[in-house]
Amino acid sequence: MLRLGIDIGGTKINIGLFDKSHSLLASKKYYIKDITHLPSFIESSVLALCSENSLNHRDIVSCGIGIPGTVSDDGKHVIKAPNISILNDGLCNQLEELLKVPVRLVQDSRAAAWGEYLFGAGQGKSSVVCVTLGTGIGTGIVLDGKIYSGALGYAGELGHLPVHENGRACGCGKFGCLEKYCAGKGLDMTAAEILGEGNSCSELFSAAEEGNTRALEAIDDAIKMLGNALTAIINLMSPDCLLLSGGLSERRTLYSEPLMKYVRQSCYSAGKLPDIQFAQLGELSPLYGAAFLPMEEKRRKPQISASIMCADILNIGQALRDIEESGIEYIHCDIMDNHFVPNLMLPPELLNKFRDGTSLPFDIHIMADDPEGILDKLIIKKGDIVSVHYESVAHLQRVITKIKAREAKVCIALNPSTPIEMLTEVLNETDMVLAMTVNPGFSGQALVNGSFDKIKRLRAMLDQKGYHNIPIEVDGNCSFENVPKMYEAGAEIFVVGTSSVFKKGQSVKEGTEKLLSLLQ
Repeated sequence: MLRLGIDIGGTKINIGLFDKSHSLLASKKYYIKDITHLPSFIESSVLALCSENSLNHRDIVSCGIGIPGTVSDDGKHVIKAPNISILNDGLCNQLEELLKVPVRLVQDSRAAAWGEYLFGAGQGKSSVVCVTLGTGIGTGIVLDGKIYSGALGYAGELGHLPVHENGRACGCGKFGCLEKYCAGKGLDMTAAEILGEGNSCSELFSAAEEGNTRALEAIDDAIKMLGNALTAIINLMSPDCLLLSGGLSERRTLYSEPLMKYVRQSCYSAGKLPDIQFAQLGELSPLYGAAFLPMEEKRRKPQISASIMCADILNIGQALRDIEESGIEYIHCDIMDNHFVPNLMLPPELLNKFRDGTSLPFDIHIMADDPEGILDKLIIKKGDIVSVHYESVAHLQRVITKIKAREAKVCIALNPSTPIEMLTEVLNETDMVLAMTVNPGFSGQALVNGSFDKIKRLRAMLDQKGYHNIPIEVDGNCSFENVPKMYEAGAEIFVVGTSSVFKKGQSVKEGTEKLLSLLQ
């Protein structure tokens, strides 16, 4: 699985490919001077980047694009991009057609904030404000694990805060905007005014380094102007993290470090100050953020895993045929040791014999203290699912490696009382998550209170961390009444037993058809 991130700036395009463990596998920077048709250029560049790095472009599952402008709430349309002419409103739809994957647009400063929140200096923070100081000034805000856009869609337009009445003309159509005095293009104008036409921001800083009084005063004025704006953000929002990124933030001695000092001294404090520092990911932060945007993906087709212990075990051959003919996708096999759970069920030798009666993949749920030893006794085939409980083994990573070596799907099972956060360290090697909605050990139990909410929170956590492709399986009272609610909460695979598909008075096929009809 690959995720594609694209960062489109005023002069360049940065393209990167990431794997599901968030590693940047390949990236390349292109300059936009000679680009005439952006969608075609991106497609050809992505294909070339894949080829150059021995990656399969068909493994790309999504594409996020950071742009210097305002986008629609659904991330599909460019509303306003005053500083770059090659962007057009059809970019998203055209790229989806060319790349055959979901594409979402986001303002580049928001992508930077999201990247830092997930993988950079904003990790572990509840509210992150990331200010990008470059050609203009962009501000991304993450609140409670979500990119904040505001009710009108353009939250964070700090660069367009009016600071001079009838001041310099801005690309937004207004006059006197903050970025026209404190960002790259604005400081270009200041340099031309002080040092003469043809001079730019770079010459302004060079002159200041040489002791030019007017240049030093101009930079100091810009620091105070921008510092007052950042102080206002802190006083209004009380974030726990304020980050500076972008090319201009690299001017540390004369610009960004004095700016940070000014803000620390100026902002309101009741004993605590926000963490004010530089972004860790540098120019890659919007690339990371764009690649791992939450995607509005179409829900996968619900799947059914039939619990074989609820079938007619005395006529197992016919039971397996009935399951297969009904269109069910998996044979769910419970292994219990009367230690981890208070029951004994389905020894490995018996499950291995069941293989002769069906071609369906097995969904093996190990509820035992020694999953490693049990794995050694099982016939595991490519495409099988193997679920292991977090609490059942001291070295979960070793069990995961063993499952992967058998080419099966790794599924981590969570008991009703197991916090979803326990998954964090193994998500990059997890293919599925099994949410138990009853305490494991017996069929026919009542649903544990809070199960639907836990499924919803689990789905939200997976999506926020960029693991949209990890499905949730549910085991426990998957009844005709409960399964639609589980599906609505975010589950996609259902372990069915006596409360639905194997209910008395109906065939397995009838039960399956009824259940699927409730999910349409």
